[in-house]
Amino acid sequence: MRRWPRRVLLGGLLALHFVFPSSGQVDAQQPVMRGTAFLGDTVMSDGIAVLHHLTQGTQGELDSIRLGADGSFRFTLPGEPDPMRSDIFFASVRHDGVLYFGPMITTLAQLDSAYQVNVYDTLLAPTEGLPVVLQSRSVFIEPDSADWRVTDLFELRNDQSRTIVARSGGYTWRHPMPSGIREVQAGEGELAGDAAQYLNGEIVARAALPPGGRLFVVRYRTDSPFLSLPVQAGTERLDVLIREPAPMLDVQGLDFMERQEFEAGSTYRRFAGANLAGPSVTIVRTEEVSPPRVEWAAVLLALVLTAVGVAALRPRTAPEPAVVTTLDRQALLLQVAQLDEDFDTSDPTDRDRQAYEQRRTELLRLIRSLS
Repeated sequence: MRRWPRRVLLGGLLALHFVFPSSGQVDAQQPVMRGTAFLGDTVMSDGIAVLHHLTQGTQGELDSIRLGADGSFRFTLPGEPDPMRSDIFFASVRHDGVLYFGPMITTLAQLDSAYQVNVYDTLLAPTEGLPVVLQSRSVFIEPDSADWRVTDLFELRNDQSRTIVARSGGYTWRHPMPSGIREVQAGEGELAGDAAQYLNGEIVARAALPPGGRLFVVRYRTDSPFLSLPVQAGTERLDVLIREPAPMLDVQGLDFMERQEFEAGSTYRRFAGANLAGPSVTIVRTEEVSPPRVEWAAVLLALVLTAVGVAALRPRTAPEPAVVTTLDRQALLLQVAQLDEDFDTSDPTDRDRQAYEQRRTELLRLIRSLS
């Protein structure tokens, strides 16, 4: 039998490789994520980008690549993103020990736009934490059998240009909570479930706080709705919403705004205030107002009819364009809290978990868009 020279055999195998690609070779039609990592306002030229795949409630790392000199990275996805199958992709970059995530890719169309991961230098907080701006706080108080259930939502805003990180044994942020509460559960509103905890009467955060906003959720129970809520000085917005039926009450330090119906059969009395100095607002019992006597009722009726007649004679003006109000944010925040509670108390199937994650991601995206 004729023996072929070794170099001829190798050349032939190499030619066959190009004519018949191996099964492991990437299909040119597979979706591709093209992204850039930014350190502040400049590209990050040194680091590793990691591709993550979120599916059926589990998360795994698929691939990693070193950043280019221009901060660029490129990943070929194993398949198309599909939220109905919980096939979601995103990238992360670690800097100074902090992991930063890019947006979640849930549809193929999102890959047409440039993908971006923003990272920041760090700022070491003192042991007791930093007084991060409390952009908004919403307290939902609801009757529940013999006691009351409270959902306390804190929206922080880090106005620094660096990520706030905790010292060993320290915190990044803390806030006192009402006394006498029980069954306290604390968590973070987006990714990590252990980013905050209830400790010695305070909600404390050890998680890194990048520039921008972050949502923390605290749930607890109380025997009575008549609470004294500690308030961080400089709180930009505080809303207390008490679901009916509830006793006659007032919130000292806040103004009664209106009764707000978030969904059919779910009405809340809403009290609100802005730029609060602290140290607390207190929910107190008030006396029920007695109805007016018959003779006074007749006078009031006459005044109302007169006012209606005057209003009817006024020229009509074009309605003002609709604007996004704080109530839109309150409704969305309540939906997130209710969605989390319903999911935590259920025995979800994979399909339930998929629907929950998709709805929660969309609600949080809407909340951020209203910031």
